Amino acid sequence: MDDTLAQVQAKCALQLEMYQKCVGNYPDSWDKSCVQQRNALTKCSEEHVGILKYVKQHCTSQIKAYDECLSANQTEPEKCVSALRELYLCTEATSAAYRQQQSKNDATDAKDQPSNTEKQ
Repeated sequence: MDDTLAQVQAKCALQLEMYQKCVGNYPDSWDKSCVQQRNALTKCSEEHVGILKYVKQHCTSQIKAYDECLSANQTEPEKCVSALRELYLCTEATSAAYRQQQSKNDATDAKDQPSNTEKQ
């Protein structure tokens, strides 16, 4: 997860900064006041951080269930611990699968590159 956050920070620095500033400026209403900044950060992250797009595609039902639970239990979010656990398990499994797939792709790419001795 730290790697994913680092990628978001590197590839979406402006959007992240704007969202953080908005949240800081509207501490009591950030969830409503910063929708535009949050959407810009989400869009950038999905376009430029492959693992997030992959997780979103593979954990759609868990994301939806958690969001619906939070909407239905705004004053008692602790009721959504089970849905959060399911989302966490899905994201962890999906992240591991993505990294494994990337490792295989990297190994294939490296194998397809001519070595220094072949170039000479």
